[in-house]
Amino acid sequence: MLAARAGAAETETARVLARLQKVEYQLDRFRAEEFWDRVMQEIFEIIPVGGALTPVEILPELRAVTVRGATLCKEPLTIGTLRKKMDVRVTHRRYFQAPVDGRYARREA
Repeated sequence: MLAARAGAAETETARVLARLQKVEYQLDRFRAEEFWDRVMQEIFEIIPVGGALTPVEILPELRAVTVRGATLCKEPLTIGTLRKKMDVRVTHRRYFQAPVDGRYARREA
């Protein structure tokens, strides 16, 4: 009887740990999505109204805390990452217009 209880406890522990890992993964994803949305808001403010910038021009304008924050999201803030994240917003019609000659303009409401 004691062995059966121990086995049931181990099974329950494994189930709880698996659930915890799933919740932690979802929380990490949510935090990353929130972080990148804040980065896109910052970039939106950097791009002048009526103007357009390339990711190469945008990257040095980002705050140091923003660049450091990207490493916490396990995705370094590089030109390629910036382009990829901005393209996602273009696809969803948020923040930016499709790039022309690699230059992103602000999407006006």
